[in-house]
This record gives sequence, C-alpha cells and structure tokens, in this order.
Amino acid sequence: MKDTRNDILQAIESEVKSVDGHNMIWVRGSPGVGKSALAASILIRLQDQNRHVISFRFDRTQSTTINTDSLWRVVACDLARLYPSFHQYLVKHDKWRSSPGINHLFEDLIVKPISSLGDVPCEELPVIVIDALDECGGLRHDSPAKNDYKGLLRTLKRWVQVDHLKRFKLVITSRPEDAITKMFPDSVSTHVNIPSGSEVKLEDSASDDICAFLKSQLDTMGMEPAWIARALDYLVPRATGIFIWATTAADFFRSTLKNDFPCFNQKVMEGV
Repeated sequence: MKDTRNDILQAIESEVKSVDGHNMIWVRGSPGVGKSALAASILIRLQDQNRHVISFRFDRTQSTTINTDSLWRVVACDLARLYPSFHQYLVKHDKWRSSPGINHLFEDLIVKPISSLGDVPCEELPVIVIDALDECGGLRHDSPAKNDYKGLLRTLKRWVQVDHLKRFKLVITSRPEDAITKMFPDSVSTHVNIPSGSEVKLEDSASDDICAFLKSQLDTMGMEPAWIARALDYLVPRATGIFIWATTAADFFRSTLKNDFPCFNQKVMEGV
C-alpha cells in the first residue's frame, strides 16, 4: 500500500545502491508480515529508476517445478537477454545442458558466463530479487527436497565469495531460519528485520502502517469516523505488525457489514 513500509523500503534501496556494502540483503520476518509485498515493491521502485531487476519467487506448493534449477535458469535467461556476451558464452559452452547436479549447473550456467561481462559498472548491473527463500524444497520432507534446499544455500553462498559475483546485489526474503542465519551472518550480508509480535510498539512505524492500511479499508466500507477510531484502537495493537492479520480482520468486517449492517455497527461500538 502506498506510503507504508517506507522505512524498510528505503533501507533496502540504500543497501542496493551502496557500492561498498554487502552484496546480499536479507529481508527477514515472521509469516504474514508482508515480505512478498516488500519484494514486489522494491522491484517496482528499482524499475521506476530504470534499474534492471531479475525476480524469482519460490512456492512451497509447487516445489517440484519451482526449484533451485528453475531459479538459476531464469537468472541465466534474463542475463542472456541483457548481455550479448553472456548469451554467446552459453551458446559456445553448453555444458550446462547436462550439468550433473545443482553445483555444476550453477558453475556452468552462472559463475563462468558472468565472468564474460567485463567491466560493467556495478550500478548498472541487474538486481536479483529472490522471494520466499525458505520455501525452496516445499511441503515435502524427503531427501530430494532437503538436498534441493541445501544446494540452494550453497550456491547462494558463492555469491558472497566469488569476486565477480560480489558485484551483483541480491535481495532475499525469508523467515529467520537458523540454517540461513548460520550460512549468512551479518558479517557477510545485510539483515533487514521486519518487526512483529512483542517487537512492535504502538508508536512504531509498523503499527502506523497497519493503522493506515486498516483505516483505508474501513473508509471504503462507509463507516463513520467515530466507529473507525474505535475499531482502530482495538485492532492495531492486536495486529502486532502482522499484515495478514489486518487483512483478515478487514475481510471479516467487510463480510459482516454486507450481511448484517445493524449487527456490524453494534460489534464495532462494543469493540469486537
């Protein structure tokens, strides 16, 4: 939503533009805080500034097709569209077509071809946005799923180790999982935390954003200002920074208003 999450978006944007900062920006937060919305917003903001962005989103319900192989093939495809030298390298050296395993695929499809780009200024290189990193591997609990996830972390670690990969900025969103924290401590990556739960206070920007969102939703329902104020006093503290909670509450109000307007008014005035 416009004019929300400005502090976090500005922090991410500042890190992306920083030449001396880490090349990996990890946006982490609990489920429902709006990580995917932030990923989409930063993509739009950078594109509005004429910056190329390569975007990929993992989905745990489609883990058999949206996997690590898919991620690096998408990145390579977009890089080949942007840079003729990258495209020519892939055509000339096509070992990637039969690379055995994610490590070899990553080397043949990403690491080696990127070395052909030469001295493209860092600020002109595309930003890679990977949303829902923790959903790689999906809902399965078998060995292939676990190996796919571990393989993803290994390839990402190469981004903070290989000199010519360090020139690319990566924005990654996920839950604050231990495996990712151990692999990417703040010594090698920039952590942008999205507060929720007990971390959120009423005077925080997270609460202000929830308040602005709920107010806009209640305004569209034609509620009286006094009702809106009463509802916000009750709802905002209970959202604790979780946007999906706020959207669920707004949807509940909307359906109740549609089905039983007198009952809805009474509930709001009672602070339900």
